Amino acid sequence: MGLIKLAIFDVAGTTVKDDGLVLKAFQLAISTVGVISDSPEMVTMSAYVNATMGERKIDVFLHLFDGDRIKADLVHDAFISSYLNLIKAGELEEFEGMTPFFADLHAQNIAIALTTGFPREILDVIIDSLNWRAIIDVTVAASEVPHGRPAPDMVLKAIQIFNTDKVVPLTPADVVVIGDTQSDMQSGIRSGAHYVVGVTSGAHTKEELVAAGATSVIESATQLLTVVH
Repeated sequence: MGLIKLAIFDVAGTTVKDDGLVLKAFQLAISTVGVISDSPEMVTMSAYVNATMGERKIDVFLHLFDGDRIKADLVHDAFISSYLNLIKAGELEEFEGMTPFFADLHAQNIAIALTTGFPREILDVIIDSLNWRAIIDVTVAASEVPHGRPAPDMVLKAIQIFNTDKVVPLTPADVVVIGDTQSDMQSGIRSGAHYVVGVTSGAHTKEELVAAGATSVIESATQLLTVVH
Protein backbone atom coordinates (compact mmCIF):
# COMPACT_ATOMS: atom_id res chain seq x y z
CA MET A 1 0.00 0.00 0.00
CA GLY A 2 2.91 2.34 -0.52
CA LEU A 3 1.46 3.87 -3.67
CA ILE A 4 -1.84 5.46 -2.60
CA LYS A 5 -1.56 8.20 0.00
CA LEU A 6 -4.99 9.88 -0.21
CA ALA A 7 -8.43 8.32 -0.72
CA ILE A 8 -11.02 10.82 -1.94
CA PHE A 9 -14.57 9.61 -1.27
CA ASP A 10 -17.93 10.89 -2.46
CA VAL A 11 -20.58 11.15 0.26
CA ALA A 12 -24.23 10.24 -0.58
CA GLY A 13 -24.44 6.78 -2.13
CA THR A 14 -20.76 6.06 -1.43
CA THR A 15 -19.98 6.54 2.26
CA VAL A 16 -23.49 7.29 3.50
CA LYS A 17 -26.75 5.64 2.47
CA ASP A 18 -28.86 7.73 0.15
CA ASP A 19 -32.01 5.57 0.18
CA GLY A 20 -33.76 8.18 -1.93
CA LEU A 21 -33.04 11.10 0.41
CA VAL A 22 -31.62 13.36 -2.31
CA LEU A 23 -34.64 12.77 -4.53
CA LYS A 24 -37.03 13.16 -1.61
CA ALA A 25 -35.44 16.48 -0.60
CA PHE A 26 -35.51 17.64 -4.23
CA GLN A 27 -39.18 16.82 -4.65
CA LEU A 28 -40.03 18.66 -1.44
CA ALA A 29 -38.01 21.64 -2.67
CA ILE A 30 -39.40 21.69 -6.20
CA SER A 31 -42.96 21.69 -4.87
CA THR A 32 -42.26 25.13 -3.35
CA VAL A 33 -42.24 26.63 -6.86
CA GLY A 34 -45.48 25.00 -7.91
CA VAL A 35 -44.42 21.69 -9.44
CA ILE A 36 -47.15 19.23 -8.52
CA SER A 37 -46.34 15.84 -7.02
CA ASP A 38 -46.81 12.97 -9.53
CA SER A 39 -47.18 15.43 -12.42
CA PRO A 40 -45.37 14.71 -15.72
CA GLU A 41 -43.12 17.69 -14.98
CA MET A 42 -42.15 16.23 -11.58
CA VAL A 43 -41.46 12.83 -13.14
CA THR A 44 -39.25 14.37 -15.84
CA MET A 45 -37.37 16.57 -13.39
CA SER A 46 -36.88 13.68 -10.95
CA ALA A 47 -35.43 11.52 -13.72
CA TYR A 48 -32.92 14.27 -14.51
CA VAL A 49 -31.95 14.56 -10.84
CA ASN A 50 -31.29 10.81 -10.73
CA ALA A 51 -29.29 10.90 -13.96
CA THR A 52 -27.10 13.76 -12.70
CA MET A 53 -26.61 12.44 -9.17
CA GLY A 54 -23.21 13.57 -7.89
CA GLU A 55 -23.22 16.85 -9.78
CA ARG A 56 -23.43 20.20 -8.01
CA LYS A 57 -27.05 20.75 -7.03
CA ILE A 58 -27.25 24.40 -8.08
CA ASP A 59 -26.03 23.37 -11.55
CA VAL A 60 -28.79 20.76 -11.74
CA PHE A 61 -31.42 23.31 -10.74
CA LEU A 62 -30.11 25.90 -13.20
CA HIS A 63 -30.49 23.33 -15.98
CA LEU A 64 -34.02 22.41 -14.90
CA PHE A 65 -35.08 26.07 -14.90
CA ASP A 66 -33.35 27.02 -18.16
CA GLY A 67 -30.78 29.22 -16.45
CA ASP A 68 -33.31 31.15 -14.30
CA ARG A 69 -30.98 31.98 -11.41
CA ILE A 70 -33.67 33.36 -9.11
CA LYS A 71 -35.85 30.26 -9.34
CA ALA A 72 -32.82 27.93 -9.14
CA ASP A 73 -31.59 29.69 -5.99
CA LEU A 74 -35.03 29.45 -4.40
CA VAL A 75 -35.22 25.72 -5.02
CA HIS A 76 -31.59 25.23 -3.95
CA ASP A 77 -32.30 26.95 -0.62
CA ALA A 78 -35.42 24.83 -0.16
CA PHE A 79 -33.43 21.69 -1.02
CA ILE A 80 -30.85 22.50 1.66
CA SER A 81 -33.58 23.00 4.26
CA SER A 82 -35.38 19.81 3.23
CA TYR A 83 -32.23 17.68 3.30
CA LEU A 84 -31.12 19.07 6.67
CA ASN A 85 -34.57 18.30 8.09
CA LEU A 86 -34.28 14.71 6.86
CA ILE A 87 -30.88 14.39 8.58
CA LYS A 88 -32.27 15.83 11.80
CA ALA A 89 -35.13 13.33 11.57
CA GLY A 90 -32.53 10.53 11.68
CA GLU A 91 -32.92 9.44 8.07
CA LEU A 92 -29.19 9.56 7.25
CA GLU A 93 -26.89 6.64 8.09
CA GLU A 94 -23.36 5.65 7.14
CA PHE A 95 -22.88 2.47 5.17
CA GLU A 96 -22.08 -0.42 7.47
CA GLY A 97 -18.42 -0.53 8.41
CA MET A 98 -17.39 2.88 7.08
CA THR A 99 -16.10 4.32 10.35
CA PRO A 100 -13.87 1.32 11.16
CA PHE A 101 -12.74 1.25 7.53
CA PHE A 102 -11.61 4.87 7.77
CA ALA A 103 -9.59 3.84 10.83
CA ASP A 104 -8.03 0.99 8.80
CA LEU A 105 -6.97 3.45 6.11
CA HIS A 106 -5.34 5.73 8.66
CA ALA A 107 -3.52 2.73 10.13
CA GLN A 108 -2.00 2.20 6.67
CA ASN A 109 -1.02 5.88 6.38
CA ILE A 110 -3.72 6.65 3.83
CA ALA A 111 -5.41 10.01 4.39
CA ILE A 112 -9.14 10.51 3.80
CA ALA A 113 -10.96 13.25 1.93
CA LEU A 114 -14.67 13.77 1.31
CA THR A 115 -16.02 15.59 -1.74
CA THR A 116 -19.68 16.15 -2.50
CA GLY A 117 -22.18 17.78 -4.81
CA PHE A 118 -23.79 19.21 -1.68
CA PRO A 119 -23.02 22.72 -0.45
CA ARG A 120 -20.98 23.18 2.74
CA GLU A 121 -24.13 23.72 4.85
CA ILE A 122 -25.17 20.11 4.25
CA LEU A 123 -21.70 18.55 4.28
CA ASP A 124 -20.86 19.90 7.74
CA VAL A 125 -24.12 18.59 9.23
CA ILE A 126 -23.52 15.15 7.69
CA ILE A 127 -19.98 14.99 9.09
CA ASP A 128 -21.07 16.06 12.56
CA SER A 129 -24.14 13.81 12.63
CA LEU A 130 -21.91 10.79 11.92
CA ASN A 131 -19.13 11.90 14.31
CA TRP A 132 -16.61 11.96 11.45
CA ARG A 133 -15.05 15.32 12.23
CA ALA A 134 -11.93 13.78 13.83
CA ILE A 135 -11.35 11.05 11.23
CA ILE A 136 -11.66 12.97 7.95
CA ASP A 137 -8.51 14.82 6.89
CA VAL A 138 -9.92 17.00 4.09
CA THR A 139 -13.43 18.01 3.02
CA VAL A 140 -14.49 19.90 -0.10
CA ALA A 141 -18.03 20.97 -0.95
CA ALA A 142 -19.20 21.75 -4.45
CA SER A 143 -19.94 25.30 -3.34
CA GLU A 144 -16.20 25.88 -2.80
CA VAL A 145 -14.89 25.29 -6.32
CA PRO A 146 -15.43 27.07 -9.66
CA HIS A 147 -16.94 23.99 -11.33
CA GLY A 148 -18.80 20.99 -9.94
CA ARG A 149 -18.49 17.44 -11.24
CA PRO A 150 -17.77 16.11 -13.81
CA ALA A 151 -15.02 18.77 -13.69
CA PRO A 152 -12.00 17.70 -11.58
CA ASP A 153 -12.02 20.82 -9.39
CA MET A 154 -13.01 19.16 -6.10
CA VAL A 155 -10.44 16.38 -6.44
CA LEU A 156 -7.69 18.86 -7.25
CA LYS A 157 -8.74 21.16 -4.40
CA ALA A 158 -8.68 18.23 -1.95
CA ILE A 159 -5.10 17.49 -3.01
CA GLN A 160 -4.19 21.18 -2.75
CA ILE A 161 -5.62 21.42 0.78
CA PHE A 162 -3.84 18.25 1.84
CA ASN A 163 -0.56 19.55 0.44
CA THR A 164 -0.65 22.72 2.52
CA ASP A 165 2.47 22.67 4.71
CA LYS A 166 3.44 19.16 3.52
CA VAL A 167 7.15 18.57 2.98
CA VAL A 168 6.51 16.12 0.13
CA PRO A 169 3.35 17.18 -1.70
CA LEU A 170 0.99 14.68 -3.28
CA THR A 171 0.11 14.56 -6.96
CA PRO A 172 -2.96 12.95 -8.57
CA ALA A 173 -0.81 9.84 -9.09
CA ASP A 174 -0.89 9.32 -5.30
CA VAL A 175 -4.69 9.41 -5.14
CA VAL A 176 -7.71 7.13 -5.48
CA VAL A 177 -11.15 8.62 -6.19
CA ILE A 178 -14.19 6.62 -5.05
CA GLY A 179 -17.80 7.32 -5.97
CA ASP A 180 -21.17 5.90 -7.02
CA THR A 181 -21.96 8.10 -10.03
CA GLN A 182 -20.76 8.64 -13.56
CA SER A 183 -19.83 12.21 -12.70
CA ASP A 184 -17.59 10.91 -9.87
CA MET A 185 -15.77 8.71 -12.38
CA GLN A 186 -15.43 11.48 -14.96
CA SER A 187 -14.13 13.88 -12.32
CA GLY A 188 -11.55 11.36 -11.16
CA ILE A 189 -10.37 10.60 -14.69
CA ARG A 190 -10.04 14.30 -15.54
CA SER A 191 -8.03 14.91 -12.37
CA GLY A 192 -5.44 12.32 -13.36
CA ALA A 193 -6.07 10.18 -10.25
CA HIS A 194 -4.17 6.88 -10.32
CA TYR A 195 -7.29 4.89 -9.48
CA VAL A 196 -10.93 5.80 -10.09
CA VAL A 197 -13.12 3.28 -8.31
CA GLY A 198 -16.87 2.97 -8.74
CA VAL A 199 -19.22 1.57 -6.11
CA THR A 200 -22.61 0.06 -6.91
CA SER A 201 -24.09 1.09 -3.56
CA GLY A 202 -25.62 4.28 -4.96
CA ALA A 203 -27.02 5.86 -8.09
CA HIS A 204 -25.40 4.16 -11.07
CA THR A 205 -24.82 0.60 -12.27
CA LYS A 206 -21.52 -1.20 -12.82
CA GLU A 207 -21.97 -0.81 -16.57
CA GLU A 208 -22.59 2.93 -16.27
CA LEU A 209 -19.58 3.40 -13.98
CA VAL A 210 -17.27 1.46 -16.32
CA ALA A 211 -18.55 3.45 -19.29
CA ALA A 212 -17.67 6.65 -17.42
CA GLY A 213 -14.07 5.50 -16.89
CA ALA A 214 -13.94 3.49 -13.64
CA THR A 215 -10.68 1.58 -13.31
CA SER A 216 -12.45 -0.85 -10.95
CA VAL A 217 -15.97 -1.35 -9.63
CA ILE A 218 -16.80 -2.73 -6.17
CA GLU A 219 -20.02 -3.25 -4.24
CA SER A 220 -19.01 -1.25 -1.16
CA ALA A 221 -16.47 1.48 -0.48
CA THR A 222 -15.18 -0.68 2.38
CA GLN A 223 -13.79 -3.07 -0.27
CA LEU A 224 -11.45 -0.40 -1.61
CA LEU A 225 -8.21 -2.08 -0.49
CA THR A 226 -9.02 -5.10 -2.67
CA VAL A 227 -8.55 -3.08 -5.87
CA VAL A 228 -5.74 -0.60 -5.09
CA HIS A 229 -2.09 -1.32 -4.36
